[in-house]
Amino acid sequence: MNSVFKLKVRSYELDSFGHVNNAVYLRYAEEAKWDFLSELSLLGALEEKGLFPVILESNIRYMHELRRNDLVRIETVWSTKGKILNFEHMMYNESDNDTRACRIKGKMIFADSSRIIHDIPEELINYMEKQKN
Repeated sequence: MNSVFKLKVRSYELDSFGHVNNAVYLRYAEEAKWDFLSELSLLGALEEKGLFPVILESNIRYMHELRRNDLVRIETVWSTKGKILNFEHMMYNESDNDTRACRIKGKMIFADSSRIIHDIPEELINYMEKQKN
């Protein structure tokens, strides 16, 4: 299953070299994840169940810098394995002929306030199953 999120690079996200600070790429990925959950109207369901998403790991491969006012498209491939939601974000610079800027692969789980890991919410599983067909 795939999702797409777009944003524009803001001036305050730049480092002293004039390109996006390396830590900001993770923030962009986080925005894409929250947008995905919001688009599926899962945030309310998660709150009702007392669950919240937790990132287990993120592996970043930087490919090309992003600069102020660049238009960024984040395409994400989502998959599941057991209680883990896998993601692979590909960031493209639409202002520079869709140049690949970054790839982030990672794993996410859903936990409650006691830090107990729960199954992936049924609503998300159902949505992903529908997308396969």
